[in-house]
Amino acid sequence: MKTLHLSVILLTLSGVLAHSDWGVNYPNNPICAVRGFSVSIPCSYSYPKSKPNIQVIQMLWCSMNSNTDKCQNPPYVYNSSSITTSDFEYAGDNKSNCTLLIHNVQFSYSGEYRFRFITDVSGGMWTGEPGATLQVADLKVSLIRLSGIGTLKQGDSLNLTCDVNCTQSSSQFVWSKNNERLNTSGPVLHFPAVTVRDSGNYSCTWKTNRASGSETISLLVEGGWGVNYTTPICAVRGFSVSIPCSYSYPQHNYQVTQMLWCSMNSNTGGCHNPPYVYNSASITTSDFEYAGDDKSDCTLLIHNVQFSYSGEYRFRFITDVSSGMWTGEPGQILQVSDLKVSLIRLSGNGTLKQGDSLNLTCDVNCTQSSSQFVWSKNNERLNTSGRVLHFPAVTVRDSGNYTCTWKTNRASGSETISLLVEGENQWTIWIIVLVIAGVIFISVTGAVIYNRRFLCDCRFVHTEQQKEDDSTIYENAQQQMGSFAIYANVK
Repeated sequence: MKTLHLSVILLTLSGVLAHSDWGVNYPNNPICAVRGFSVSIPCSYSYPKSKPNIQVIQMLWCSMNSNTDKCQNPPYVYNSSSITTSDFEYAGDNKSNCTLLIHNVQFSYSGEYRFRFITDVSGGMWTGEPGATLQVADLKVSLIRLSGIGTLKQGDSLNLTCDVNCTQSSSQFVWSKNNERLNTSGPVLHFPAVTVRDSGNYSCTWKTNRASGSETISLLVEGGWGVNYTTPICAVRGFSVSIPCSYSYPQHNYQVTQMLWCSMNSNTGGCHNPPYVYNSASITTSDFEYAGDDKSDCTLLIHNVQFSYSGEYRFRFITDVSSGMWTGEPGQILQVSDLKVSLIRLSGNGTLKQGDSLNLTCDVNCTQSSSQFVWSKNNERLNTSGRVLHFPAVTVRDSGNYTCTWKTNRASGSETISLLVEGENQWTIWIIVLVIAGVIFISVTGAVIYNRRFLCDCRFVHTEQQKEDDSTIYENAQQQMGSFAIYANVK
């Protein structure tokens, strides 16, 4: 007798639900992703729409690299009921979309992924199997010499080849030089005879409808002058950023005597004349610091970055030979943005209460690849990554200061947000404290008033009965005071 999986036996109070109404749909072909970048795994799921009372209460994704139980039990790479976050971000919903986003993809992420959902109906759960297949590869840009040996010289022939070593249809290759898109396509960029003007940084961007990635290679053709920049750089306002830069010239015959950087926001002369944000011949200091040398490195550091610093920057150098000077154009693009940590309520309103659901989202609104998000609570690093920190049901213990730190190999920034979760019995405790304080206040006040009235009565009696013995009056007063003390203690 054959054994049926629990996911096939779907029972409700009204009878048996046809398992043909349940399903998960993945792409038919494997999905290719580039290491260090992001990828989207499209996914949709279904269940009996004829049963309008069915509600999806839990969504799960698992990697079959670590899950040996066909995704019916942990571990999961995503669990809607868990507060842990990672490179795996759920981009679907609890209706029909189960798309999974994976950030900062690594080789270890290759393999099969399955989606599982659970409803509020007894036995109403389903795992889509077989799952979606993910292939991870490096994007490689290779220089293939067709003629010439050693360093590149004018007249040499070569190809730049862009390659992703995994199966993927409908992919697109886009080439750019020094951040300017070239009017060409395809995985091969051919140079029949290079010249000095071909020197520069060449980037290949590989795109599909689910993933993308880019890689850069530098060409330096001897016999000429040049300045090499990188792809657009993203920086966070108020923090520092490094702008990598290199330059070249006929080094055997020239000595660099002056290094200059200009911002094209203020310089209208193509950086051939002042103003400059950095001038090696000037003793003035500012947020712009030269971190290069007079040989080949022209790296620029910018501190306390402001929105007004966004734009194009150009490096210019002057040698000891007449007319021996060069400006790298077009220049380096800098984008400046605020790092924002936002609280997005998923349930509840007003002040945060126990059981409310929310996300803390970290965002930098500018283009930057290979960025990393690090979360900490009260200055202690959390064992999680990714731009979203999910809380399915907050508790009082979740109260605290949460800091998101954004990092790249050239810039970083951080922002902090505070969470204050009210406890269920907080107001009850305060009411009890106030009631007790009120009772104590009334009791003490009553005792003081009674005591004063009693003493006044004693003095009045002593005045009216001058003829009575003083010792007798004193004894009577002592007895009455003792009675009052016993009364006050009892109360």
